[in-house]
Parts: sequence; C-alpha cells; structure tokens
Amino acid sequence: MGDTTQELLSEQLGKGAVTIIEDTDAIAAVTGVTYYAVHFPVETTIAAITTTSQVTGADADLHRTYAAGTTLFLSFTAITLSGTGLALVYKNDTL
Repeated sequence: MGDTTQELLSEQLGKGAVTIIEDTDAIAAVTGVTYYAVHFPVETTIAAITTTSQVTGADADLHRTYAAGTTLFLSFTAITLSGTGLALVYKNDTL
C-alpha cells in the first residue's frame, strides 16, 4: 500500500516487473511473493489460482475462461493456466 502516483503510473506504463506465462505454464507460490494483477491479452483459461487472505470467496470460483483483454486485480500467490492462452502477471513491490 502507499504507492505514489509515480509508482502507479510507472506500473501502468510497464516499468515494473512482469512475468509472462502461456499455455499450461504456472507460477508456483514462493514465500513472501505476491502478485496484484493478471492481464489476458488473448482468451485464457485459469486451471488454478491461489489468492491471499485479502480475497474473500473460493479460489475455485476463479477457475474459468477469460476473454481477451480481461484484467483481474486481486492479491494472489500462484497461478496455473490450462490449454492455450497468455497471461501477463504483475508482481507486488516491483519498483
């Protein structure tokens, strides 16, 4: 929290760290590492996602196909794709 306007603008302009995953790739949970957003430039299916305690509800509710251009803003620690697709994953504390 407490991001400055400059930090937020830099993230929007792609100045922060972004991990690209495709098809059936995954990002495994790592202690102390969280992500704050995932963007799908093409239609993509999430097979699994692990959200943090800041997110209420069941993680399984997010296991679905998302249309191209969808961005999910939520705190998560791991994600796995299913089939074909592409995800741009934005890590917390990248600046």
